[in-house]
Amino acid sequence: MVVSTLRRVTTVRDPQEWQRRSDALLARLVPYLERQPGFAGHELQRDGDGGRMAEVTRWRTDADLRHYLRDGAAAMAATMLDAFFPTAPYPDGTWVRETAEQPE
Repeated sequence: MVVSTLRRVTTVRDPQEWQRRSDALLARLVPYLERQPGFAGHELQRDGDGGRMAEVTRWRTDADLRHYLRDGAAAMAATMLDAFFPTAPYPDGTWVRETAEQPE
């Protein structure tokens, strides 16, 4: 299992607004991810009240994750994510992806 964690800061800070947007995003994003080869799971996590968040996706193999990242699906998912959770302005708008292997 390969776990990919995308961390970023959004302009959405209110917990109720975050939950509303999260529900709407997941209704669109999860069915899209489920159509990707090797997809094994998804989580969207709020990290405190400062707009920090993490999107965690799980993939069966490194090749599945690489396909997701390089063949356009990740760009589409990021577009959806940014539409519901706009990126914070500079210098807080950095997106950081970490990848780790995890035993199944």
